[in-house]
Amino acid sequence: MVRFFVLFYALLSFAYSSDKLDPVLRKMLSYGERDFASKSYMSLQKVKVLRSDGKVELVDLSNTDIKHLQMDQKVLYIEAPKKLRLLDDISSNSSYVLWGRGNTSVSVSYNKPFYGYIFGGNVSGQGCTQSSIFFQCSSATDLSITALSDYRLILYAPDMNASDISGGERKYLVGTRASTSQSTGRGVMVGIIDSGINFCHPAFRNPDGTTRVLFYKDHTGIEFNEAQINDRINIGNCNYDNEGHGTAVAGIAGGYWSASRYNSVAKDVKFIVYKTNLYDTDVMAGLDYIKSKAQSLGMPVVVNLSLGGHSGPHDGTGLLDRYIDQLSGPGFIVVVSAGNEGSDRIHARLTSDMGNIHMSVSSSVAIDGWYTRGASYRVRVCDETGINCIGAEPGNLSQGQVSTTSCYVYIDNRTLSSPLNGDGEIYAEVSCLSQTNLILRLTRLSGGGTVDLWMSGDGEFTDGQVSDGFGGFSYTVSSPGTARSVITVGAIGASYISQSRFDNYGRIAFFSSRGPTRDGRIKPDVVAEGFFQCTANPNFSGSTDPNLCGPPGSGAYYMAIGGTSFSAPVVTSLVAIYLQSHPSADPSQIKNWLTSNAFYDTEGTPPNVAYGYGKAVWKDSASATSPQSSGGGGGCSMVSSSPSSVLPYAFLMLLVLIKKLRRLQCLTFQHVLTRLPTRRG
Repeated sequence: MVRFFVLFYALLSFAYSSDKLDPVLRKMLSYGERDFASKSYMSLQKVKVLRSDGKVELVDLSNTDIKHLQMDQKVLYIEAPKKLRLLDDISSNSSYVLWGRGNTSVSVSYNKPFYGYIFGGNVSGQGCTQSSIFFQCSSATDLSITALSDYRLILYAPDMNASDISGGERKYLVGTRASTSQSTGRGVMVGIIDSGINFCHPAFRNPDGTTRVLFYKDHTGIEFNEAQINDRINIGNCNYDNEGHGTAVAGIAGGYWSASRYNSVAKDVKFIVYKTNLYDTDVMAGLDYIKSKAQSLGMPVVVNLSLGGHSGPHDGTGLLDRYIDQLSGPGFIVVVSAGNEGSDRIHARLTSDMGNIHMSVSSSVAIDGWYTRGASYRVRVCDETGINCIGAEPGNLSQGQVSTTSCYVYIDNRTLSSPLNGDGEIYAEVSCLSQTNLILRLTRLSGGGTVDLWMSGDGEFTDGQVSDGFGGFSYTVSSPGTARSVITVGAIGASYISQSRFDNYGRIAFFSSRGPTRDGRIKPDVVAEGFFQCTANPNFSGSTDPNLCGPPGSGAYYMAIGGTSFSAPVVTSLVAIYLQSHPSADPSQIKNWLTSNAFYDTEGTPPNVAYGYGKAVWKDSASATSPQSSGGGGGCSMVSSSPSSVLPYAFLMLLVLIKKLRRLQCLTFQHVLTRLPTRRG
């Protein structure tokens, strides 16, 4: 009898600790480290851990192993690294776009030099010269527009107002008005966690040619200080950015070169750059690095994250979201891109007791679904007929080939109450040899509420989307843009490069991800110009006109590029110049400052899921204040981070675990332990 109870409690301990693992980590430990959806391999060197005090910790597995973490009673949840991606496919003036049609006249009373672009027509006026689509005028004038149909006229000037312009059918702000600021970001750090940077680009160098990048580190451990970076500039060994994304982001956030007009207003900031491998564990390491360096210098810092992903609960309780919230505080602000999936069918929602979500899979996808706590679902993936299926009951795992298709399915339906938020999680991976239409069938067996599903990979849901009312889809903001403390930025059209997507000019970009978060908070917080931007090209040739904005790969100093990756650093530059005079401002104060001053001149009423509180603009204030109930896009947490908040869920988990013991009773504790992998360095 004694031996029976020893075995019982051993099994109970193991069952409890097994439920500490997220579905991806459970699969990795059972089947190896293969990433099913991307068909790639990664080394399990670090994991994320949620502890009983509500803190998130990055754990290096060279110092411990999964088995010991599972046995640690203070560890509630262990999560595998998650792959993020860069979110790509400097307008600081008070810029406006006019929509019009046919031959019209536009009166500009702005009595200083201004310039602009015309798309779909031609423009002429006294004191104006035109070259192709670009024109410039010496002072106030009447502009004559000739166009066969629709045209778009974009006007740029440091402090132009809407009242300075009359004519056209519609008028929208596309600039931030930051050029009216007297601040330049002096004494402020900008942190860039991205694909790297080209140190040699003039946008990141002082007038004497020395670097403005004080620290650089990459995920392999390579690290340079300011003197070492200057040495590399002197020998021309500068380009540490194979992607080009990080250089472009940094150029918008704080790039400045007196020879060019494509400059950030935050021209005096200094940079800390961390080159990431895009796993969230490495992004967390980058945040640690930047905060440590900024603190050592005694300088405030705003970190730009133009990256994200769609695994996790999308409600602010994910471990990367929580980790950013932990680090954020006075003088440490994080700005994040909203994402580029506003027009993509990556999200589906089910509110009925039973429903079919149709999907198209081209090769491999991962599906992460989250449902209201207390409910349970039968999950099946079926062929188009709905007859041939692979399914998993609540608390079970299932895998196999869906007959009549060339698709292999893996379903983990074991997370009935996640330690993250108490909600249930459905995780599935589907891999097909060719494009295949499938059905994801969910049947509610208990409880009630809603299921939200997100898909990553080469496929889409073909129904189940939630319209945002602006021509896109709600619930498409990516993590960590769903974190509570971050400033999340969407994109508006501000193109002076291409005539494509006419109807985005001054309005929400078609691709800009929409909110709200799964727990109902407004995201994005604000929007800024992101389609297109002219910014630093890491592969510049050094022999081109610094005022030429060419396509990527053209050799020009500056290149045209679009995405919320490039609207986020616009706001990063605003935060940097604000921190110059408010170095101890915290995230809530910064968010309140941005949202209360946001400019709104488009369809709809703020705040909303497309524009947030509106367009980010510069407006200085005597002091930053905490957000009121109507500002800042705040919301209530679904689950507190305090230890007491997890106790009700622990009891629910215990009931589930007792059921699982029935499936484990044929195993000895020693046999269970031998199935765990050994520690990996």
